[in-house]
Amino acid sequence: MKPLSLALLLTFFITLTLSSFKSQTNNIDGEDYDTLNYHSMSISGVKLGVNYGTILEKFGSPDSVRKEETPDAQSANHFEMYRYGKDAFYVMDDNVSGFELVTPRFALENLGGLKVGDPMSKVKKRFPKSYKLRDVDNTVDDWVTVISVQFGTSDSFLEITVQNDKIVGLATITDDGTDEE
Repeated sequence: MKPLSLALLLTFFITLTLSSFKSQTNNIDGEDYDTLNYHSMSISGVKLGVNYGTILEKFGSPDSVRKEETPDAQSANHFEMYRYGKDAFYVMDDNVSGFELVTPRFALENLGGLKVGDPMSKVKKRFPKSYKLRDVDNTVDDWVTVISVQFGTSDSFLEITVQNDKIVGLATITDDGTDEE
């Protein structure tokens, strides 16, 4: 092989290798968010996207189940909310699709055990780009900060709500494309 071809090939492989170490971020409307893999999200042993039976195996029967039909029957037939105290797991078409946690009972295992009650410094360290883009609501007595971490390139996010420098809520949300006023 010619030296020039070998040099170009070596340069290509080095560039490819270095680009694989790039931090995971995503650009939405010109802003970079930290990103997560939706299917790797594990809440106290229950991964998003698995059959809802896993919730029942891990946590037993819920305190209550709320069922409702979805407005868009093409994408899903029904939606259920499994309540365990004040915390909830969302099930869509028999698969765990999200959660809303407001107590320290459940932890996000793939995020170092992140849970309600943890200090904001833990979030800031783990998600520096999303922290930089945080939304601060100073209309309440104790300022509330919301930090959003995107699931891949989707319009879904892990939303971390912080008040008085402590996490007070962890939830999955989907941006419906409308702005609140």
